[in-house]
Amino acid sequence: GEPQSPELTVPAYRRPMFWKSKDKGDGPSPKMLRQPLSPKPPNAADAPAVAEATEVWVPDKERVWVRGRVTRQVGRSELEVETEDGVTVAVDLARHDTLHTANPSAEQDMCSLWHMSEPAVLSNLQLRFAADQPYTYVAHLLIAVNPLKPIPDPAEVSYEGAASSAALAALPPHQFAVAERAYRALLAQPAAGGGGRQDQSIVVSGESGAGKTESAKKLLRYITWRVASAAGGTKHDRRRSVGQTHAAAALNARILDSSPILESLGNAKTVRNHNSSRFGKFTKIDFDARAAPKRLRLVGASVETYLLERSRVTRQAEGERNYHIFYQLLAGASAAERQRWRLLPAASAPYVSGCVSVPTLDDAAGYAEFCEALGTFDAKAEEREALFLCLSALLHLGDVDFSEASSPVRGGGPQVEPVDPARLQVAAELLGLEPAALLAALTTRTVTALARGESESFSVRLDGAKTRHARDNLAKAVYSALFDWAVGFVNCKLGALAAAAERDCFIGILDIFGFESFDTNGFEQLLINFANEKLQATFNQHVFAAEQELYAAEGIAWRSVRWPDNSETIGLIASKERGRAPGVLHLLDETSRLPNQTDADFNKRVHDAHGAATALRRPDPRARAAKFAVRHYAGEVTYNAAGFLDRNNGTVSADLVTLLGSSAHTLLAAAFAAA
Repeated sequence: GEPQSPELTVPAYRRPMFWKSKDKGDGPSPKMLRQPLSPKPPNAADAPAVAEATEVWVPDKERVWVRGRVTRQVGRSELEVETEDGVTVAVDLARHDTLHTANPSAEQDMCSLWHMSEPAVLSNLQLRFAADQPYTYVAHLLIAVNPLKPIPDPAEVSYEGAASSAALAALPPHQFAVAERAYRALLAQPAAGGGGRQDQSIVVSGESGAGKTESAKKLLRYITWRVASAAGGTKHDRRRSVGQTHAAAALNARILDSSPILESLGNAKTVRNHNSSRFGKFTKIDFDARAAPKRLRLVGASVETYLLERSRVTRQAEGERNYHIFYQLLAGASAAERQRWRLLPAASAPYVSGCVSVPTLDDAAGYAEFCEALGTFDAKAEEREALFLCLSALLHLGDVDFSEASSPVRGGGPQVEPVDPARLQVAAELLGLEPAALLAALTTRTVTALARGESESFSVRLDGAKTRHARDNLAKAVYSALFDWAVGFVNCKLGALAAAAERDCFIGILDIFGFESFDTNGFEQLLINFANEKLQATFNQHVFAAEQELYAAEGIAWRSVRWPDNSETIGLIASKERGRAPGVLHLLDETSRLPNQTDADFNKRVHDAHGAATALRRPDPRARAAKFAVRHYAGEVTYNAAGFLDRNNGTVSADLVTLLGSSAHTLLAAAFAAA
């Protein structure tokens, strides 16, 4: 599973909720997975509504739901229930719409549960989790509860060999089964007159720390194995089968090795997750289904990324880390590499000096895996060298500080100089830039104005605070360019362009950053949670609305299901419809374009525009000047408006862009020459 912090607080739905025994310890017996906990429910026709000895769920303040057994009925509407803790409670049926009956056993598909309710779902997941069975179906959906420890995967051949859809569904729930269904769907012949094959996409969603990254990698691993297996030869080699060509085997290996490259550059430790994806990723695996009957030929793949968290490069919350690659580089580089790249110790690099080491992460091994993956992709020596030199430069850049002279320079404007010019010189040289040119681009800004129909340019000196801001924006821009280069490099080696011409179908895997709610939430959390709101709306449309429309079209008798509609929250954040108040993101853009605006001004505009919206909750009056709260589908989140304007305006000046475009490193220069 995904590495987790040993001190991590386990959410309530992962805690044991069952009978406690002082002499046998906590948690359910494994027998509960196979044997009924109580007799099967009686027929409604010949039994009372709630019979004595029936096992039920009753509300509990601490554990939300607690299991109990009905001991007797008191009067017409009150039951006496003995809970699993041996406590007797009275349940007044007149005050409860429903008394939830406990299920006799756990099921691997929750559609097979005798009784469906919130506690029934949670207890079923908990029973399976306690038995090291963290995967559970809800029809064609797979619920994966992060096991917080390694769990052996089943044999791939068992899923490939399932003779029918029913046989596949009978196998233990796993990501492999989801991937196999997608693979088989592409093998199905398109209906006459219905166009080509229907492309398949698998959405991996959940809260931060739920294990999405690991689930996505399992899906990717199975699909590449399945293609290799179909080519013939051994079915146990996940990268190459005897019947594969060298080119096909190399493509398989590269698809798998794209993960360590992008994880090192795009994942980081957060307070909830030691390997949190700080970007969204859609991996598309392209096939040609016309090459041979009942077989897919792998022709290429591509990766599309979204919303890299750039602010993490220069600032991390307490207990969090910068991107993995910095710590992997510091831990794994050889003595010769450290000297060649002039690597700083972490304690001397402010951008990474907070939380340096994590017991569950082996940074040196991560560096070795990253370098091995670059080798699989045939990265050139000069590309690798430029990448590591630029990463080292960012460590030095964070150590560059500036001081402002007490008296202005001649001609007006503040006089800003580096506290230690040698540190700026090292950072500039590692970036392939002239130190004097870098200093000028950081401490001044060229402004162009129109006068009498002619443009005139002049230089404006920046004060110390604005120079530091320019330094941080430079670091974020350089890192973002390195990340974009890596994505483009991966796509080139995966044959993305060639695959577009050959493919006639694909399987897509969407691994999106999870919903986040921390003690302090900022601009990045709003963007992440908005992406999850949109994803939830898509889920609602496909799982609820479309399914019910299908039932109605086929004349199937059913009871309409209502689900929470989050369209108001989506509108609150991003609406730009005429006649409706602009959403929070558009208000942020408007405020950013106005002169002399502050985060407090932006926050006030949010409350003024949406004060009557039910999706916006007004926080405590004392906090209203600095915060706003949004009712999301997954819960209410309070956002601190501090820093919103700076992060929304995180651009580098034209002077710095021009300078970076002249870098001696082709990799860096190419990224900014096109800007």
